[in-house]
Amino acid sequence: MTPNLILLEARVRKELQQLEKLQDELKTLTKLKEHNLKSIKLRAYASILHDFYSGIEKIFTSIAREVDQVVPKSEGWHRDLLEQMMLDIPSKRPSVINSQLAEQLQQYLAFRHRFRNLYGYELEWARMDL
Repeated sequence: MTPNLILLEARVRKELQQLEKLQDELKTLTKLKEHNLKSIKLRAYASILHDFYSGIEKIFTSIAREVDQVVPKSEGWHRDLLEQMMLDIPSKRPSVINSQLAEQLQQYLAFRHRFRNLYGYELEWARMDL
């Protein structure tokens, strides 16, 4: 089966546009200075970080589906997908990310897990300062 590169390109382009919107939201949020907004800002930053990694993961999933033709389905599929993107697959594609970027993205993945499993008031700024 030949990968549908036109569809893949459209999906990646769409996700990159969404990530740019997140960046704009983050810039707006950083302008808020009022002390009484601390909790709201913390939750908003956390949501943006979560959305950022989700967007990256959507891109990776599209590449896995369209090019690799294999999307991990195991319990640890998020980590497996990240590792899959580091692989150079002869006759299919070069590696999508290098090991240094994978290490950075692993931190976002770990944060994503914390974000989904904690109450907002349990989040700590220091742990979000990626």
